[in-house]
Amino acid sequence: MYYSKFRIQNFKGIKDTTVKLSDQTKMGVFAFVGLNESGKTTILEAIHSFSPDRSTSELVGGNEETGVPYSNRVPRHLISNFTGDVSVEATATLEEDEREEIVDFFKSEYKLTINPKSIPDEIVFERHQLFKNGDLIKSDFSLRSKIKVKTGRQKNWRIPNAEEQETLRETLYNDTPDIAYFPTFVFDFPQRIYLTKERGDKVSNFYREVFQDILDYDGQGHTIEDSIVRRIRSEDKIVSWLDFLTIWNSSDDKTKIQHVIDRASSVVTEVVFGRWNEIFGEDVKGKEIIISYDPEEGEREDHSGAITKTNEHDVFIKFQIRDGTRRFDVNHRSLGFRWFFAFMLFTQFRVARENTRPVLFLFDEPASNLHAAAQQKLIESFPEIAKDNNTLAYTTHSHYMIEPKWLEQTFIVTNRADAPTDSVIDALSLNDESLDIRATRYNTFVNENPSLTNYFQPILDRLRVVPSRFDIDKSSIVVEGKSDYYVLRYAAKLLKRNDLPLVPGLGAGTFGSLVALHIGWNLHMLFVLDGDEKGKLEEERYVKQYGLASSHIITIDKLISGVKVIEDLLDDVALQVIENELELSSKPTKKNIRRFFQESLARDEIPSLGSKFSQNATKILDELFKRLNN
Repeated sequence: MYYSKFRIQNFKGIKDTTVKLSDQTKMGVFAFVGLNESGKTTILEAIHSFSPDRSTSELVGGNEETGVPYSNRVPRHLISNFTGDVSVEATATLEEDEREEIVDFFKSEYKLTINPKSIPDEIVFERHQLFKNGDLIKSDFSLRSKIKVKTGRQKNWRIPNAEEQETLRETLYNDTPDIAYFPTFVFDFPQRIYLTKERGDKVSNFYREVFQDILDYDGQGHTIEDSIVRRIRSEDKIVSWLDFLTIWNSSDDKTKIQHVIDRASSVVTEVVFGRWNEIFGEDVKGKEIIISYDPEEGEREDHSGAITKTNEHDVFIKFQIRDGTRRFDVNHRSLGFRWFFAFMLFTQFRVARENTRPVLFLFDEPASNLHAAAQQKLIESFPEIAKDNNTLAYTTHSHYMIEPKWLEQTFIVTNRADAPTDSVIDALSLNDESLDIRATRYNTFVNENPSLTNYFQPILDRLRVVPSRFDIDKSSIVVEGKSDYYVLRYAAKLLKRNDLPLVPGLGAGTFGSLVALHIGWNLHMLFVLDGDEKGKLEEERYVKQYGLASSHIITIDKLISGVKVIEDLLDDVALQVIENELELSSKPTKKNIRRFFQESLARDEIPSLGSKFSQNATKILDELFKRLNN
């Protein structure tokens, strides 16, 4: 099963929003884009709370099963008097053959016969907490889908009794993916990772779980508690620190632990650096990961912060990189290396656990403080993580973290119904009661709110025109604007005419500098203007005022009859395709048309727009090439 939808109600600043991950098929990577303080983190926390991975649950202050603590979920402006339900409803979609497997499993394990027709394609679970006057009354977990069963010689299908319903819920839930949430702070790689539970903060405890994943991956049955901590805290070593050191230095436990640590070092080198080259294309030959360990005098901190020494001593590990004869602590390396190294540790070993559920990885503002090239490398690696039934979702406000091919899987996160204020101070003082965090599919949001560009500015920035640098002696076709540029590039790709040297202008009246360069440097440019009145006036002006030869400037109506502006290339069939692709409820506007071509080119998806468009495209491209080469 994979998650296809989450409905979230009354969770912090979320009143009621639905995150629809997949409509028909499983998609691997999802992005949540929004302004600072838009509620992106809250969306991830809510999703995580449905099925929190044990180790990441504790990072957000919860126990092994809750994620965000119940008391922290209520709408913050109602923290003392909230009465109602906080709920997260998850919809899991069955994959092929799973229905049959479910029926067979319950028949063999529980002697419970399930009506296969009653098992829906989408199974719905709900976790909700009931509050009264700000106090938690109860927490429930329910299977909302109605499945019919029978036992023994019963002939008629019936509703499950309470015990059967609980068995159904738990068994089906165990087939859904775990959800692992990684806040930004967890990538601050610790200098020491304590393997004794009583020592270290929540980040150290999280990395302790990661180290156990490494031991599990090795397949030798080693555990932190039995293979390491037990040897440090054996009965003969529960003594003062000085006495411990005397015993420790003469004990063979030291060598046995070192053997476990060395195996872990070898595994990390093989897995992390092996995958590093595959994902990032960087040769790591000659480098290896070294894990070292040391015991440390035991100490405990009480609730008041007072520290006392104890005879139960602690043990910590450190990660180092060895390059030839040199060693470097991982936490002393560059920010970029530390971030990517931690990312590889989290993902590679987590998905390699045996007999584990698939994982929905949630990353909050990943690589937000890294440079642009590092961010782009990161998103290139995401599909490698989101395979084998694993899924990945992340938040961002960086345009470098936008992948145009995933726009259909991108959500715009907003926290108010109206446009964002331009004042930072005003934004800080927004009334909590006015918050209404929502996650809306990019296409839907843009269609419904075309003027609220602040919310999806990173996507617009990512899709902006960045013309390739052209040599001064190269022939070029300069078009009037971005729409002309996108449509003609699309036409060239559709017809596999990849040698079209297009340069977008900024409007009919802005060619002056390029015309001067063309004439002064004897460049070879063809300027193309709209065939409307303004285009013809500008054509005349460039010829008269700049001395531009008439053979180097033309209006589009002279290239193909009946076409005054680039949108005239589109007949009703083409417009209908665009309307369907953008999920519009009416004929596309000029902005809609430009957006279609812009996004299609960015995704490198060029659907046919019908035979008439292809004919028109062929005519105009042939004319452009002919005039450029004259």
